[in-house]
Amino acid sequence: MSQSQPATDNPKELGQARIATLAREQEDVAVGDLIIRHTAGARLTHWLVAIFFFLALATGFVIYTPYFAGLAGLFGGGPMVRLLHPWFSLGFVIGILLLFRSWKGRMKKEPGDEEWKNNFGAYMRYEKELQNVSKYNAGQKLFFWAACLGALAFLASGIVMWFPTSFPFFLQAISYWLHELTFIAFVVGIIYHIYMSTAAMPGTLRAMTRGTVTKAWAKWHHPRWYREVMGEKE
Repeated sequence: MSQSQPATDNPKELGQARIATLAREQEDVAVGDLIIRHTAGARLTHWLVAIFFFLALATGFVIYTPYFAGLAGLFGGGPMVRLLHPWFSLGFVIGILLLFRSWKGRMKKEPGDEEWKNNFGAYMRYEKELQNVSKYNAGQKLFFWAACLGALAFLASGIVMWFPTSFPFFLQAISYWLHELTFIAFVVGIIYHIYMSTAAMPGTLRAMTRGTVTKAWAKWHHPRWYREVMGEKE
């Protein structure tokens, strides 16, 4: 739901510095032609998750295949890679837990989810204007829950791989398979996530950099959320 409005809605009077200040602690607030979508805390956590994921990915590639052995030099050599990889992975899991704590309330099923799924093709081609999609669409919710489950799979299998002598052989074998399958799924999912937030949906990335989106973007991609922020009656 919308929060209290700033003293002025004129972005020229507010200035970018003032908008950035508001975006540190507030969200779901309209400011001129913009809407604050994510607070600074949410954005920081998101980028920490991304950083730890790619650090874990790079070190994981070195361990997984000799074709990426050259990357080991970036981390101080093979032994250091094996030391750092589980810690990078743990940082990723902790970041996911923080995002789960912040976003789980908005990731529940809503009426607009079915509308988004039933019209996905037309929506991607910008051929159909949806009406009931809230702050997060069904695809974003699916990605969120998949990331949470994937982080749990990484954690469970990673602990066994980190301390192999503490677990029976069959658990070690299962953990290696689970870790690799989760790794492949995450790589595919992240590529799709980056594509959707950049080339497929221009204007989306700024929500995680500046914290804001344009009103036009919000009205097209998340019309119900747009109406809530603007105080429009259903």
